[in-house]
Amino acid sequence: MSPYLLTATALAGLSDADHASVSELATRRRASITVTQAQQAAVAVDTDRLGRNLLTEFRAAWSTGDRNQMTAIMLAAIDLDQSTPGSPRLMDEIRGMNYPAAA
Repeated sequence: MSPYLLTATALAGLSDADHASVSELATRRRASITVTQAQQAAVAVDTDRLGRNLLTEFRAAWSTGDRNQMTAIMLAAIDLDQSTPGSPRLMDEIRGMNYPAAA
């Protein structure tokens, strides 16, 4: 399963601002999550915004050569494509980054 998928319990732990300043666990949770992960865990997922953020994170990982992060993002993109069959495929956009634009 993609590391971008969170449970409601994990989201509740991240959203608990009362304990964020005093709990080391909450501090570690906040430090180990990306913005995209938190957005996806929200109740009403905005798939367009999630897709844009995944593309942004993929470009950043590509520019630094972080293959592990690129793989994790590609798995999340596949999950997103499968969960939204009627929308444009994010993996097509990621694959398209390998080809120069046609003039």
